[in-house]
Amino acid sequence: MIGERDRSAPDGSDQWVALGAISRPHGVRGELRVHLFNADSELLATRTRVHLRDAAGKVTAHEVRSSRRAPKTWLLALEGVTTPEAAELLRDHEVCIPRDEMPAPDEDEFYLRDAVGLPVVREGEKVGEVLEVMLYPSMECFRCRFADGIREVPVMRPWVEGVDIEAGEVRVSDLDDLPLEKLGEG
Repeated sequence: MIGERDRSAPDGSDQWVALGAISRPHGVRGELRVHLFNADSELLATRTRVHLRDAAGKVTAHEVRSSRRAPKTWLLALEGVTTPEAAELLRDHEVCIPRDEMPAPDEDEFYLRDAVGLPVVREGEKVGEVLEVMLYPSMECFRCRFADGIREVPVMRPWVEGVDIEAGEVRVSDLDDLPLEKLGEG
C-alpha cells in the first residue's frame, strides 16, 4: 500500500492527491518546509509543477524552482515565493498533484485512497463501506460505516485480511474489539 493522503469530495476535488503539507518557511529566500505523508516517497523531487490546496479546498498551481530532501523534511522552492513572508502565507497548505499523474502502484500495492467507497466484506458477506482514510503517525485506518455504527479499522492484520481494488472489496475479520461510534453521535 502507498500512503498518500486522501481527501475525496463529491465536488470533484478527489482529482487531487496530497503528497504532504507545508509546515513552515525555511530560510530567507522563501523556501518551504514540507512534511511528506509518505516519508519514503521521492515523487516531490520529480515535479516541475505542484498544486497547493488551502483549508477551504481552493487549489492553485505553482511552478517548482527546486525541491530537495533535508534532515526530517523536504525543502520546496516555488516560482514567485521569494520571501519568508510570502512563504508564511502558504503554511498548512497541502502540496498536491493530479490523481492521473500518480505513478502506477506495484502489483502487490494499492493507493489507500482507492479503497474509499469500497464495500467491506466479512466471510463473503458485505457488512459495511469504507468512508475515508485516516492517517496517523503509527498507522493508517479505514473509517468504515457498518449497520451498528462507524469504526476505524487499522489497515493491518488481524483486522484487514486483504484489499482487492480490482475485485472492489476490503476483506476484514472480526472487528468487535474495535471502538464503535454510534450513528448520529459525534
